[in-house]
Amino acid sequence: MNTPKEPIKNTGNTSDKLIRDIAEKALGKNIGQITRINNGVTNEVYCVGRKGKEFILRIAHGFEFDIFAIEQWAAQTVSSQGVPVPSILAQGSEIDRGELIRYQIQEKLTGEPMDMLLESGRINHERAEKLTEQTGRLLAGIHAVPTTGWGKIIKPQCGTYSTLKERLLAFRQDSERLDKALAAFNPDGVPGFEAVWQGLHVLEPFAVSSPVLLHYDLTPDHVFIDSNDRITGIIDWGAVQSGDPVQDLVRWNYWNDYQFTIDWLASPYGRSLANSPNFERRTKLARIIDALLLLDTYTYKSPNRAEAEHAALTVRDNLKQVLQK
Repeated sequence: MNTPKEPIKNTGNTSDKLIRDIAEKALGKNIGQITRINNGVTNEVYCVGRKGKEFILRIAHGFEFDIFAIEQWAAQTVSSQGVPVPSILAQGSEIDRGELIRYQIQEKLTGEPMDMLLESGRINHERAEKLTEQTGRLLAGIHAVPTTGWGKIIKPQCGTYSTLKERLLAFRQDSERLDKALAAFNPDGVPGFEAVWQGLHVLEPFAVSSPVLLHYDLTPDHVFIDSNDRITGIIDWGAVQSGDPVQDLVRWNYWNDYQFTIDWLASPYGRSLANSPNFERRTKLARIIDALLLLDTYTYKSPNRAEAEHAALTVRDNLKQVLQK
């Protein structure tokens, strides 16, 4: 979600001087106000003003690979499929107080994020449905890009794991860690890891054999809408993955409880996926995988009890339906 804007001072890990130096190197002198937009876990995002125009500066910390190079590849690839994305003006890396940081500067899209329109109540049901149909058409373009392997893409077109089985075995290797995270919610009926592992084995054969490109974070805050209800761009390609297309449907619905958020199934593309082979089982598998990743994040990396509980209960509910059959 979008958070209130903050002044640049005392809001980030990167020094104020380096932020301004990066902006000047990419955009030239006469940089105006620089305002922080969000407080992401790994990325800093700033709005940079210059000569009446605004640009977006993003800074990434803690990545072993060049995340912005992957974003650039993904954005250029989907652009050829008709998906609108921000123009990338510059990217590179710097050393800040002994730490390697990566940066990217892109154009600022016109319009507003869909989540702001939803939160403010400026979208009624009919309008939300039309916007979701538009987004669905763009999602079809993203999923038209073939990939290899499964999981996070750390080099163009290739997932981290060569097969889905290998991706699931990574959960097995983290079984003690995940079992401990699940155990915190055992009183709510959340099972231990062995039951989860059994469910993953039941569902694995139903996954698609040919993975595709996934945005994997395509939620309303990443869809920009102008005053004419035209989608001006899809942002934030840092989470791109290779996998089953239903995984993007799962992500859209996981986070959002707006009054007028429309399910992907309201779009023609969503309905076509719903009619694809083994859709229900594939969706359960996607929900469990996604929830396990989020459970790990919100238990160990960025502790948040409420979000960890949400993830654990998602595992419980989807697993129950699988093991009861």
